[in-house]
Amino acid sequence: MERTRDEVVRILHERGERSVVELAEDIGVSPGSIRRHMDLMVADGLVTSHLVRQSRGRPTTRYALSEAGEEQTSSNHYQKLLGRLSPALANLSVEEIGGQDGRTVLDRLFDRVAESVAREHSSEIRGESLHQRVYEVTIALSNEGILQEVEDAGDFFRLRNTGCPYRTTASENHACCAADRRAIELLLGAPVEQITTVAGGAAACEYLVAKQQDDGRPMVASGLLPVVEQKGMAPAR
Repeated sequence: MERTRDEVVRILHERGERSVVELAEDIGVSPGSIRRHMDLMVADGLVTSHLVRQSRGRPTTRYALSEAGEEQTSSNHYQKLLGRLSPALANLSVEEIGGQDGRTVLDRLFDRVAESVAREHSSEIRGESLHQRVYEVTIALSNEGILQEVEDAGDFFRLRNTGCPYRTTASENHACCAADRRAIELLLGAPVEQITTVAGGAAACEYLVAKQQDDGRPMVASGLLPVVEQKGMAPAR
């Protein structure tokens, strides 16, 4: 029973809201079994549900992690964050914090966190082209809870993450979200635009990375490729 619940939490965190049928197919159990788990998880406050009307037939119930459910999946990410914040704070110079307000100091602190994340994963980014690096960065930062999938959308890459590695902290200030964007940018070696955040109420954190061919023409989109399907694969460009 615990294994199934853990799988449900993992899938909802990684893929966003799902129906009973989708969860049953993902995990490989019967819809009836999943429905019993979902009833218990809703009662425990780990999952929320809402009805979605269909063009035909009865409405479908969709499930998503509640804030409490997100926090349960984020314990390891919080431990990593705390492990990076302490040395980052210790290494701030007097000049960086002297006479500055709290928000500015916090921004600088999380800049250091982003630099730490980039240093830890820099050896995993070996691609010469932006296309290769985008996929390598997505895979590397999936373990950080920062990225899950990348879409090649013609003249830009769209990077997405439906879960938040530290939702409560991110909802209280923007520095966490800015640090995630900065870590992606440092690893890519290219500008990254953050367009939505889960902490800001969106369904996913999304980032755009502009790209061009050598002759300046936009590249052709090739569709969505989740991280789970990328691992062990080298992008063919």
